[in-house]
Amino acid sequence: MAQTWPQIALPDYSREIQADPRELPFTREQLLKMYSAMRLARTFEDKLAALYRQGKIFGAVYLGMGQEATSVGSVSLLQDGDLFSTVARNLSAWFYRGVKPEHVMARWFGKDQPPSNGRELGLFLADLKEYGIFPYHNGSMASWIPAGAGYALAFKMRHQPNVCLCFTGDGATSPGDFYEGVNFAAIHKLPLVIICEVNQFAYSTPPQLQMPVENVADRASAFGIYAETAFGNDLFTVIAAARRGIEHARSGNGPALIEFKTFRKRGHGEHDDMAYVSKELREFWEERDPVAMYRKWLTNRAAIDEAYLMRVEDDCIQKIEVAAEYAASLPFPKPDTVTDRLFAPSPHDPKPEDRKNLLEPIETPAIPALTASNERKTGEHF
Repeated sequence: MAQTWPQIALPDYSREIQADPRELPFTREQLLKMYSAMRLARTFEDKLAALYRQGKIFGAVYLGMGQEATSVGSVSLLQDGDLFSTVARNLSAWFYRGVKPEHVMARWFGKDQPPSNGRELGLFLADLKEYGIFPYHNGSMASWIPAGAGYALAFKMRHQPNVCLCFTGDGATSPGDFYEGVNFAAIHKLPLVIICEVNQFAYSTPPQLQMPVENVADRASAFGIYAETAFGNDLFTVIAAARRGIEHARSGNGPALIEFKTFRKRGHGEHDDMAYVSKELREFWEERDPVAMYRKWLTNRAAIDEAYLMRVEDDCIQKIEVAAEYAASLPFPKPDTVTDRLFAPSPHDPKPEDRKNLLEPIETPAIPALTASNERKTGEHF
């Protein structure tokens, strides 16, 4: 049976960034910082996909290729004290904020590297102290929205002029957590900004099959909050729309929902071959790749030297290779630390020297035949 795809209307989005550099409030250094973060994320994810296929990455891998502009453009507007939370496809936001590639790679390798010490994979990055990234360590879709509302409530109660920004996808605007979080933020006029990246597929389901309205922003009217929809692959369109939402929330007017239309260039995860995506849709969005669009704008409109951009790209490749070597060189967490930080400290906790290791080393996994043999020799199961 021939493969069929749902008919998706192609929007009228330009293949070129239209902004006039003379009208933008950015220095050359700021423009290049944004490009470097976007390119570093793209290079990192190319490498990560290759490592996954080599069997060097544990678990599933989720990439954000095609969504770099929404991430960088939005977080570029945050101020000291603001917080944000990302999900699986916002690596360029982390790099823009200064997260080091080697630390992210180490997490994907499951290595004993702070702050998680091998307890989670790379997509769950959080570091409130260093980068203002609050955690979404859970599997419930959209639960980061009520969590973000909680941080925003703390800002309001403390009279702090800060905002909490939450990235989310279109699929995560359907579960109940999304509505509870938005409703709470709307009632209390909290400084919460939701950046919704509509990447055309919630796993494999297009928007028209998962919601009865055309735009995610249409759902905002039920809560009486500010919302708008914009093209998510034009970096300066993203910055303009995100700025309006952030300024609205920071001014005490309540939450904002900013929807960006973009495209996920890879499958939901690297285990997904995107067989449900039509050739026409892929080609349309490939011509509007945010990294390529921004690079072309930098050379054609902002007079950035081509050779300089090539040096930036070569530097990104070098950084990612160093990051992979660094991650591979680190040890895995010790088995006897498996319960560390799972529970609040107690005076009844055993001291490290009193602990008895009941776990086999990684080098000798608990295979029934081996443990039975050990039991016969020593009288102990482990």
